[in-house]
Amino acid sequence: MIVPIFLPHLGCGERCTYCDQDIITDIAEENLDARIAGMLAPRKGSFEVGLYGGNIFGLAPPVLRRLFSYFKDQKHRITGFRISTKPVPLNAEVIKILKENRVTTIELGMPTFNDRTLNLLNRRHTAEDLRQTFSILKEEGFLLALQAMVGLPGETMADIRETAENILCLAPSYIRIYPLVVIAGTPLADTFAAKKFEPISFEDAVKRTVFLYLTALKAGIGTVKMGLTDNEVIKERIIGGSYHPAFGSIVKSTAFYLAIMAKLDEHSLQGGVLVTLSPRDIPHLIGHKRSNLTRFRERGVLITWKTAERPPDTFVLTCGENEIGGDIFDALTPSCLL
Repeated sequence: MIVPIFLPHLGCGERCTYCDQDIITDIAEENLDARIAGMLAPRKGSFEVGLYGGNIFGLAPPVLRRLFSYFKDQKHRITGFRISTKPVPLNAEVIKILKENRVTTIELGMPTFNDRTLNLLNRRHTAEDLRQTFSILKEEGFLLALQAMVGLPGETMADIRETAENILCLAPSYIRIYPLVVIAGTPLADTFAAKKFEPISFEDAVKRTVFLYLTALKAGIGTVKMGLTDNEVIKERIIGGSYHPAFGSIVKSTAFYLAIMAKLDEHSLQGGVLVTLSPRDIPHLIGHKRSNLTRFRERGVLITWKTAERPPDTFVLTCGENEIGGDIFDALTPSCLL
């Protein structure tokens, strides 16, 4: 079990244009000691701690040591730590502190591999910075993960493909994918209000996420999360972009829908179609609030289904005398996503 502790903007010396958190320069201001104790005390048994939401690499070594000292009373129950951070700055002393405190997994935030967009987002690092940090940390024995985004200003499918290619090249242990949302009070919100930025549609955000999710999965790289949770965003402050509490399940069901339609279009099939699938995939077939069934009907396809012992994410389509096998990776057909 992972106990998540969010450290909003902790260690960030600058503000990304989409971030709605105030800059925190002294961890004492947040009274983290008491907050951490209050979160860990009720937990039963042993657990891993996840430190999310800030830039651990941006903390001075003495401050980082003080942060970890807040966990000393629960040290006997903590199996290890995982952290999320920007890829910079990185120094040997920070790496030493992380090892001393049993940090095993490091998630590196990398919204895009387009340096121009990174600059527009005020990230203060480049794609090459990420690659170098990733290589150093891997050599030091850490497990590495990546956090990517879709729907960034000026983003094209070429950018999404570049992100996917870099994910495959770096081969992280897992990824997270976040759709961009516009939050009141952020620099991006000002750009949005001035009509200098128009977010992509929700449908496009889902499709771009499907592309990253499936491309990574096909290479054996899992996605542990898609979309924002209530811990990461205040819904009432969202004024644009692609937020949905069920974003991850919508992505998975869209992948299933697109994969089936790709096989039906390939064989020019319509009408009644029986889908044989794993019981686990029934929600993915039906879709959020039965949306996939509606989309199938709009395409002239009437779906029924039955379950069987077969691998998840695969299916067999029976239409008349036709019997066609497929899997969710059929959704990567260019006509579906590009």
